[in-house]
Amino acid sequence: MLYSFKSHLTALSLAAVFAFASATSAAQQTRLPEIGTAGGSVMSIEREKAVGDMYMRQIRASAPIVGDPVLDAYLHDIGTRLVRNANDVRFPFTFFWVNQDQINAFAFFGGHIGINTGLLAETRNESELASVLAHEIAHVSQRHIVRNMEAMERTSPLSIVTLLGAILVGIANPEAGMAAAQASVAGMQQRSINYTRLFEQEADRIGLTILANSGFDPMGAPDFFGRLAEKYRYVSKPPEMLLTHPLSESRIADTRLRAEQLRQQRDFNRNEEAFWLAKYRVLVRHLRNYNAQAARQDMQSDNPAIAKAARYGLAIALLDSEQADAAEQALAPLYNAEPLNTFYLDVQTDILLAQKRYDEALSMLEQAYQRMPNEQTVTLNYANAAVKSGDARRAIELLRSYLIRNPQSTIAYSLLIDAHRLLGNTAGMHEANAELMALYGQFERAIDHLHNAHTHNDNRLEQRRIQARIEQLMAKKREVESMR
Repeated sequence: MLYSFKSHLTALSLAAVFAFASATSAAQQTRLPEIGTAGGSVMSIEREKAVGDMYMRQIRASAPIVGDPVLDAYLHDIGTRLVRNANDVRFPFTFFWVNQDQINAFAFFGGHIGINTGLLAETRNESELASVLAHEIAHVSQRHIVRNMEAMERTSPLSIVTLLGAILVGIANPEAGMAAAQASVAGMQQRSINYTRLFEQEADRIGLTILANSGFDPMGAPDFFGRLAEKYRYVSKPPEMLLTHPLSESRIADTRLRAEQLRQQRDFNRNEEAFWLAKYRVLVRHLRNYNAQAARQDMQSDNPAIAKAARYGLAIALLDSEQADAAEQALAPLYNAEPLNTFYLDVQTDILLAQKRYDEALSMLEQAYQRMPNEQTVTLNYANAAVKSGDARRAIELLRSYLIRNPQSTIAYSLLIDAHRLLGNTAGMHEANAELMALYGQFERAIDHLHNAHTHNDNRLEQRRIQARIEQLMAKKREVESMR
């Protein structure tokens, strides 16, 4: 399947700016505001969603976002499960992967949560991964960034404007953005310590409850954070997560005590095969720090889930080294046993396409699509196979239906561009390009593409529709500019 990487700006740097906003903003009091009512004087819920949407467009354009439908579906499933068991949820959440080997996770306006692939590589079970997500969900649901901004406004109204400006600068130039952020809050750090600690305590408490109510082992939180704290205790430059989420011994002990209380009289035994498949996929395909030799060794593991995942990792490693036949042989026991497992289905599709067995790939995916219509891994692989085989019309039909439900899928728009190019449909190609550019926050380029689409379209109704879309994007562009 398609995977998009943009490496000229690290999301880690952006995360640091957001974390810095949380860690260094000032407060005149240490008592937490009443949950559910705070932050409204600074930013309404609708405004927070709009600001979050703006930042997400910027991140798509500049950060190494992982465009991997299998991993996206896995992260979405865990995140959605946790959100269903959270209170004070005011908007839909968006979860995404950032391809960085550093251990980090971050949350920002409007329910956006990013997870580094390096964090998944460090976790030892699904509950540890879910504990990080639950903690970040708590930060969002309790509006901690906005509440910090509210505290800053009481101390210095200009500091919020300066800090938001620094965040925007940080998107384009991380070092300059951090310097600007530091300058904007100079002298206010000490006064923020108690306030920030209370936010972390609140996120710990609420996150653990979300974790347990979602069926994950709450011990995943103290186990993971405690291990990180011990591992990097004497390191001069610890992971970003430890800088933005300081882990004192008392905090870890308190988290462990709460987790033990929540764990009583509950059964948290879980099937973790998907976790291990996701982890090995990240290690082999995205972090690229795991090879076929290591996979063959791990296939001897006494843990059946690890042994399966290692075989899966071996198949990916062989495929990515252009050994499609060997990859097919390695994957066969897994795929034959579970042909609808999307992890296996994705790799089997790539194997068949590498072998130019297009009819077999399309037949396999059509059957899967009938069973799981609009499931993202199946649909996007089906559309990709259709494009590769030259069946552009089938791809366009699949993608248009999919985009109605998933309008922010950059992969779908990239495939749609290719499909229209195959058909020689210049207007359609420009329209798809416009939507892709809009998702990257590049509204000028998006509008230019729509003008070209308008020029290449002779249908009056279509021209009116395109003109209406131009006006919508111009309005969006003005809205974004007003936030700066």
